[in-house]
Amino acid sequence: MEEKKQQLTLFKVRDLRKKDQFKIDDAYLNSWARYCGVNATGVYTSLCRHAEFESQKAFPSQNKIAFELGISVASVKRGIKKLIKYNIIRIEKEKMQGKFSNNIYYLLDKSEWKPAIAHRDTRHRSSKTVAHQPPTAGDTQKDNKEQRITNNKDNKEDMQSRALQTLSGFSKKEIDFLIDKFKTVNPFHQKLFGMPPQRKAMAELLEKFGKEKLEKLLDALPDIVKQPTAPRITTPYQLMANFGKLGIFLQQQRSIQSKYQIGQI
Repeated sequence: MEEKKQQLTLFKVRDLRKKDQFKIDDAYLNSWARYCGVNATGVYTSLCRHAEFESQKAFPSQNKIAFELGISVASVKRGIKKLIKYNIIRIEKEKMQGKFSNNIYYLLDKSEWKPAIAHRDTRHRSSKTVAHQPPTAGDTQKDNKEQRITNNKDNKEDMQSRALQTLSGFSKKEIDFLIDKFKTVNPFHQKLFGMPPQRKAMAELLEKFGKEKLEKLLDALPDIVKQPTAPRITTPYQLMANFGKLGIFLQQQRSIQSKYQIGQI
């Protein structure tokens, strides 16, 4: 008891009675994490963090998950695909105004999880037995190959991100933050995160004009594109290519400049 008291005076451990913490099944980290890989495990952690207590459903956007983990949206998509493969999560599409909009992720009980062999040979196994089996060593070669492909893609994306950061001096998160602002004028803006030309254009804009000025300009973009004589801008590349035309337009539309305090560009 005395030793325990002395230990607590050196550092503070987690208090699991607090409500600002969440839970991940031990079984996932004990067996499935090595087959799902780092990105899928990060995505699963994020979903556990956002899941509602009773329903165990979560609905963070893929952009939000990518931002939290510091990875690309493409890596998030691959992680989700791997979690679905093992039946660790299930996705339903939420309808808004008759159209499919957001993904709703349900975190399934570990009794529902599939081992890697389950989708190939279940003739001599009951579903109950299969559900509780961890991934078998027989699938290691296939999963390792898939993981190597995923790692190569992620390494390529990381190299691109580091190159952009070297170019502009701004971090990946800052570039993602500004690209995310195109969601007000581009319903497919999520695709921009995985396009190197778009990221490079945003990095060059940041290098030349700075974050504060660009943020104000992008906040004004919805009002700008509504004007019939404004240049059509829905992507970072279009913004860079039409920056001169945009400057002339804003000089003529001083009300927009004044409203968003953009100043001369």
